[in-house]
Amino acid sequence: MADQPTLRKYVPGLVWYRPFEPFAYATVRFGTGVVLLLHGAQRLFYGASTQELGALAGLPATTVGSFELVGGAALALGLLTRPLALLFAIEWLAVAMAAHLPAGKPWFSLGATEHFPAFIVGLCLIILIRGGGRHSLDRHLPKEF
Repeated sequence: MADQPTLRKYVPGLVWYRPFEPFAYATVRFGTGVVLLLHGAQRLFYGASTQELGALAGLPATTVGSFELVGGAALALGLLTRPLALLFAIEWLAVAMAAHLPAGKPWFSLGATEHFPAFIVGLCLIILIRGGGRHSLDRHLPKEF
C-alpha cells in the first residue's frame, strides 16, 4: 500500500478520533436510517396519522409507514441510498413546510418539533450527494444509483 497523505488535524485533542474516521459517514447514514425506520414502525404499528405530512397528507398511514420502515432499513444498510434519500428528503420537506408558524415568530425560535424535519432533510441531502459510502451494500451492486 502506497503512502497516503494524512490530513492535518485542526483540533489536536481529537487525535483519538483517527481510528474511527473511516466509519463516520457510515454511522451518520446508519443513524438516519434507524431514525426513519423507527418513525415508520411508529406510524405503521402504533396508529400515528399522516396529518403532519402537509401536501402528502392524503396518503394512507400504512403506505407511508411501510415506506419509512423498509426504506429506513435499506438506508441503514446502505442499499439504494440515493433514490431513497431523495424520496425521504421530499417527504420530510413536505413535513417541514407544513409546520405551524405562529404570526410574528421567526422559524429559528421555534422548538425541536419544527426543526426535526428540517434536520432530517439536511441529512438526506448529505446522503443523496455522497451516496452509500465505503461501508454500504451499494458497493456490491453492479452499478451504483
